[in-house]
Amino acid sequence: MTGSSSSTSPAPLVILTTRRLVLRAAADADIAVMHERVFGDTDVMRNVFLGNVMTMERAESFMREHFTFGISRTGIAILTEKANGNIIGFAGLFPCKALEADDLEIGFVMAKQAWGKGYATEIGDAQLAMGFEELGCQRLLGLVEPRNAASIHALTKLGMRFLKDVTSPTRPPRSVYVMSSDEWRNRRA
Repeated sequence: MTGSSSSTSPAPLVILTTRRLVLRAAADADIAVMHERVFGDTDVMRNVFLGNVMTMERAESFMREHFTFGISRTGIAILTEKANGNIIGFAGLFPCKALEADDLEIGFVMAKQAWGKGYATEIGDAQLAMGFEELGCQRLLGLVEPRNAASIHALTKLGMRFLKDVTSPTRPPRSVYVMSSDEWRNRRA
């Protein structure tokens, strides 16, 4: 794994794995790497959250508030390459009230080094499988900045369909993509 870990600290919980990726709970050592590769990078953050880079302090505060550092399999988590443990971004299934219901949203944000490798659809497909097959969700959402063509392409490639645009006090306007459990089953058949 990228970063050193103490022999007394247990390895972070592995949430899911794919052919090339591992999604795992965060660890303290991940904060600086995530700031360098994601939260502090203008190009990466252009379409994420409010569209601005975060200071190191803000990134740490955000991660401690929103990332899973423990045993929860839902929440935002660290995305790594399976072959070498290299941190390439974050992903996860997390609560979303965009449609005023108790939905889960799939999400993924990749560091520039991971762009164009098909990682978004690979982790997205695994998140859909986890949400529908393991967690029993009736529908899953994907929210995207309306001009983010790469993320829209990934969501539609996963079989998610555009539902509507939404605004909220905590996020800029987002396009909501959705997939129902029936659509998931039909796609898998």
